[in-house]
Parts: sequence; C-alpha cells; structure tokens
Amino acid sequence: MEGADILININLDDRYEIIKTLQQSAATAVVLVRHKKIGALRILKAISKASPDAHSILSEAHLLQGFNSTLLPTIYEVEEDEEVYYLIEEYIDGISLREYLLGKVITKDELIKFAVEICSIVELLHKAGREPVLYLDMKPDHLIIQEEKIRLIDFGISMRKSECRQMNPQGTPNWAAPEQLRGGFLDERCDIYAVGKVIDFMRSNSYAKDDYKLAYLIEKATAENVELRTKSISVLKEQLIALIGSKGNEKFGKKHLDKRIAVVGSGTSVGTTHIAISLCKFFNKRKIDTYYEDLRKNTVNDIWKSVKSARLEEGVLYHDCFRGVMNYGDAIEKHKPPVGLRVLDCGKDATDILLSVDILIYVISGSPWQQNMIYPPWIKEKNVYIINNFSNKITSIKKAKELKKRVYMYPLTRNSMDLSKEEEKVFTAIFKNEKDYI
Repeated sequence: MEGADILININLDDRYEIIKTLQQSAATAVVLVRHKKIGALRILKAISKASPDAHSILSEAHLLQGFNSTLLPTIYEVEEDEEVYYLIEEYIDGISLREYLLGKVITKDELIKFAVEICSIVELLHKAGREPVLYLDMKPDHLIIQEEKIRLIDFGISMRKSECRQMNPQGTPNWAAPEQLRGGFLDERCDIYAVGKVIDFMRSNSYAKDDYKLAYLIEKATAENVELRTKSISVLKEQLIALIGSKGNEKFGKKHLDKRIAVVGSGTSVGTTHIAISLCKFFNKRKIDTYYEDLRKNTVNDIWKSVKSARLEEGVLYHDCFRGVMNYGDAIEKHKPPVGLRVLDCGKDATDILLSVDILIYVISGSPWQQNMIYPPWIKEKNVYIINNFSNKITSIKKAKELKKRVYMYPLTRNSMDLSKEEEKVFTAIFKNEKDYI
C-alpha cells in the first residue's frame, strides 16, 4: 500500500477512499477505491510518465470513451500531474473465466453461450466507428463473469487498426497470435486467434471435449497461417450459433425445416451425386419438402437439359419427387432459397460444411483402391452414417468391424432419376432413429 501511495501524488481524499492495492510495480499501480459521495467502487490506474508504457493509460481512455456498452468498462476520469498519468474507471465485480472454470465442467450449451458473448464483445470492437479496434490481449483472466454475463477488462495494449501496421512483439504467449508475438502488421484476425484459444480452453473444461464440429471450428480460428484462419469474428460467431442447431423449428411441429444433410464421398466416383438425388426424392415422396443442391458442380443444370418433363420455377427444378436448386454462378442474382430440408451433394470435400450440417452421410466404395484408406476422425460421430456403394455384403461387414460402426450396403441401380424400393429400404433404416425426419 505504501508503494501505491508513493506513486499516487494527486489528492484523492475529497473524492475517493482508497480500499486496497490490487496490483503494483515500480512504475504502475492499480488501486480499488470508493467514491465518497455515491459509495461506488472504482478502479484507479496510475503509471509513471517515465515508463515506456506510459501511453497505455491514455490509449485505453481514448479507446473506451468512444464506446457506450455494458460489455466494456466505463471511463470516469483522466488526470495527470508532473510525473504520473491517472485513469479512474468502472470496477467490474465478478470472477474471471479462469476462476469460474476451476474444478468445474461446463455443458456444451454453456460453452457456446460464453463463446458467442465473447465474440459479440470483440465484434463490437472490430466494428467501432470509422476504424476497428484490436483488443490484442484476449485471455481467460481478462474475461469477467458478472451476473451470468461476460465483460472484458484491461485495454492496456489495445490499438486502432491503423496503429498496427508495424508492431513490436507483444501479447501473452500461448494466447496471442503467432504474428503478434513476432511483431509486424496486425489485423482483426489476431483477435480471432486469441478468441479461438479461449474457446479451446473452455472446451478442455467441458463435456464437449470430443465434439468434432467444435474442434474443427477451433482449428480454423487458431490456424497459424493467418490466410487460413477464420475470416472475421462475425463468421466465427455465426458458426458457434449454428452449433446450437435449429431448435426453434420444433415449436411449429416441423422439425425438419431448414435442416441440412450432407452427402460426402471418401473419394471420386463413389456415387455421392446419385445417392444425394435419391435421398431428396425419398423425403419428398414422404411429403417432406426437400431440396437438392450440388456444391461442386452444375448437376441440376445438367438434369434440366436432359430431362424433357422437368420444369423450372423461381430457381428450383421440379421432376416427379425431385426438387433441385439451380446453380447460376456468382454473377447472377440468386432466388431466395425455399424453406425445407436441404440435401447437399458435397463431392469428396466436407471441409466447408462440417459446421453447418445436422447429418452427414459418408459414402465409401468397395473398390480395391479404397480398402486401406485413412478415414476422417469425425466418421464415428453419432450423426454420421456410412454407406458402402458398389460393394457386397461381405465387404460391408468387414468395413463395419473395422470402423466399429454400422455400414449400410447400397443397392446397385440403373437409372439415376428413379428411386428403387431397395434404396428406400436403406434410407428408412438410416433415418428410423432420426425422428425429426420421418
């Protein structure tokens, strides 16, 4: 306490009562004070003008005064004397995220709730006025849980984006982005990296440790190569919200609305397109509005050209029980997507859709070159179903034993636009436990 008194030279007695010193060094002090007239607790920060970091208090004050949000601390006063800068700001009473998670295991829903709130705070900074603010110091210790709401503190090294063109190395190891620890040009993606690390920290203290969608989301957010990292904090926030699922549709009695089923192949020429088209017809035959989309090719356009009886209405191709969304390319304005179940033909690449689908059908083949392949880690998830195409019963049984999971043998078919009874049996077996769909 004596050290703080030495640093704090201005007269506070008429306004504040010093309660205790929270943090102190030779050049800085953080002190808890009480406003005498209104009784409110506040934080007094002091830093010597001789310190190389003396500008941090003024920078923090200037940045925070531009915001009016309950998610950030309020700045009350900025003063100085001949030797020291002083900042008086709101005292945020609560416990840090790190303290909250000590000896505690949180649910996936609670993890996502916290993560979305953290993204909302950073989103506020990144969309600030005319120029984004980079926080640069995200870690569990700076996230305070106050009445079930998360608030962010300590903006000592935060800067406007234009000030981050040639930065010296700074930040906290194990939390800050690699480019931030190296120094140089920084942008919003360094905050995305740190948020991803915080989400990973929460995941290690949650029941969602083995959630492959969450793991993939974290992997993208914390990519060391900044060009491969999640593009914006808003995108990360949307991805987190998507993990919650479309529970809102249940109250309307149509649980399948806006759900997405991805059909992904283990390689080329394993039959993903035929299976995806047949699945679309399967659901429409059962009066569930379902739309096929090819994410890699122009399959619907090809069907339109080859099937004379097909009709096109507002960007959707109709033929018997098939409904396909036309792909006109990016240059043409797209129609508003119809409401209904989506079957996505993804080819052999599931990378871009893992976070946004409810069910994934993984198509493997009985071909000799596919017998010793390495399968993706998410193949054993509950919402992933395996179809063995161009194969036989013996091969399917072997694959099931290898993967320790049921494998559905797909029947041989001749016409890609016809839905056979044997195909219907396979889909019925897959979706019999998915009550939202049948």
